[in-house]
Amino acid sequence: MGGLLDRLPILLEEAEEDIPYLRGNAENLDKDKNGGSSDVLSNVLRLSGIAEYVVNHDVGIFKKRLREAASIKLKIIQRFDSGEMISGSLVSMLVYKSLFDALASGDFSLSEKLASAMGGRNQIEEKNDHPFDRAFGYALKALVLNLDDQADRVASFKAVTNEPENKDFAGYAEGLEAIQNNDSIWFLSALHRVISGHKKQCKGSGVFKDTEDEVLCVWGLGLINLAKLRGLDVQFDDPLIPGILVA
Repeated sequence: MGGLLDRLPILLEEAEEDIPYLRGNAENLDKDKNGGSSDVLSNVLRLSGIAEYVVNHDVGIFKKRLREAASIKLKIIQRFDSGEMISGSLVSMLVYKSLFDALASGDFSLSEKLASAMGGRNQIEEKNDHPFDRAFGYALKALVLNLDDQADRVASFKAVTNEPENKDFAGYAEGLEAIQNNDSIWFLSALHRVISGHKKQCKGSGVFKDTEDEVLCVWGLGLINLAKLRGLDVQFDDPLIPGILVA
């Protein structure tokens, strides 16, 4: 993490310089006809928001940038649904990662809109998504929208996290179960497992290695905000999930 922390101010400076240019590309329908330019802008805004908090301790910009990043992902889906030639890979269940961004920003209206828009594209999901991501995405969607099938969705996701290669994400399945059962003590236990698994995934070939997620557990923050939205009393503070960022 030390290397990434050292580079973060430079990455932030580069991102800030790039954002106006990337906005221009995203607003140009010729350059963004498949949604790729909008997707790049969303990803850079996310990096910028996280870096602004870690480098400059700016909570407001963190939330603003993550909210905008997630809003762009929602717009991409809406464009796809309206018949534009958006790349299928941009509307797969991998959008659940952006749903965590929306939750982390504290914008629950946006979170519900994004959750409603994602999913239900079986051919695209079968082509682009790993079974882990599909299970995770549908479980998160079900909890955000408080759907009737949430118990089944969470159970399916938990079964996937029981596989050895996915064990570092078991804390999320436990956290979703705890939210279902309105159990704050169980939820806090799950959060500690989330943090432990996150640290492991920031090393070696982990999914968060060499990404901005090394310095902030955005998914964990989103999970906490979801728990609070559903009425759990959660007090939590960790270097990877600072209490000041909780909605």
